Amino acid sequence: MYKPLSFLAGLAMLAAACGNPVTPQDRLTVNDKKINEIIAQMTLEEKVEMLHSKTNMSSAGVERLGIADMHYADGPFGIREEGVPNGFTPAGWKLDSATYFPTGSALAATWSKDLAYLYGTGMGKEARLRGKDVILGPAVNIQRLPVGGRTYEYLSEDPILSAALSLQYTLGVQDQGTAVCIKHFAVNNQETNRGSVSSRVAP
Repeated sequence: MYKPLSFLAGLAMLAAACGNPVTPQDRLTVNDKKINEIIAQMTLEEKVEMLHSKTNMSSAGVERLGIADMHYADGPFGIREEGVPNGFTPAGWKLDSATYFPTGSALAATWSKDLAYLYGTGMGKEARLRGKDVILGPAVNIQRLPVGGRTYEYLSEDPILSAALSLQYTLGVQDQGTAVCIKHFAVNNQETNRGSVSSRVAP
């Protein structure tokens, strides 16, 4: 006689015996041994090359070890159309287009973690379709100045709301096989002299 529960229990035991990851931590570490073996074969120069830009939106891999270049997508509320080499100006491809998602402020105005997850899902899926590995976002700096040059990118002046929505955004992106690079953590409140301004924060 067919016993569905017994069958499912058997499958679960077989999966456990095969060493399939069963917890989030297991899934994160399942390839650690293989990764460590690859790192052990890398030269210092190869490691350094991976830590800085190869182009404006990529970093170098290590071809001899099968490590591909990593490609980035900017920014936090849209996967840019392809740009000119080492620049942000669109290349002007006739058949190229990109989706502009609502800004961070608009997403935060929904107060919806479910929508934040779906937002991330859409971003992650489009990034993968465009051959991007990492989204440069979400942008989580707390909104402090209404006239700040990047205020519209950030989720809210409320750190609790920003945290809740950026978490779901991140999970949605990651569930599509794309990584995020959370950015602009704090005191990125002006565009004028942004490369040299000293932001002094009281303790």
